[in-house]
Amino acid sequence: MSKRYLSILLSGVLLLAVIAIALFYPEKNQEKGFGCQSDTISRKTYSTGETTGLSLTTLLLFNSKDMITVIHKGVFTRGGKRYLIERNYVLNVEKVAGSDIYYIKGKKLHKSEDDVAPDGIVNELLLDGIDFFYVTQVKSRVWLIKGLVLPIMMCVAVPTS
Repeated sequence: MSKRYLSILLSGVLLLAVIAIALFYPEKNQEKGFGCQSDTISRKTYSTGETTGLSLTTLLLFNSKDMITVIHKGVFTRGGKRYLIERNYVLNVEKVAGSDIYYIKGKKLHKSEDDVAPDGIVNELLLDGIDFFYVTQVKSRVWLIKGLVLPIMMCVAVPTS
């Protein structure tokens, strides 16, 4: 083969490779079908002697590019009383173009009948009181969810299917 035919063949193979990469390159995990789980255990003793405790598992499901479901399951204790936490929030979000920043457009609460824990118990984990949050990959399966100022939670990727 002459150099001309070889260079044309090489250019064609390179062009096909670039097209194949552009068509089949996987999207980022949190775009669609991505799940992330975080476990929280907290205990406080107040100067009055009263104690509170929280044992909570939070699951973030990135259902689609514009919807995230946040599921909370756990137990909150105050003094000698135990409260079941079993609620989920559907967040309507919009991803800021070219970034890992999400704008929360709306929130809808779904609570089980057995969930009688005070509403403010999991506010920090609900992305409540904020309009924007970031999703940053820390390690291969570890993600940091953070507001504009402080981290909200760190979570581990989980299978969603």
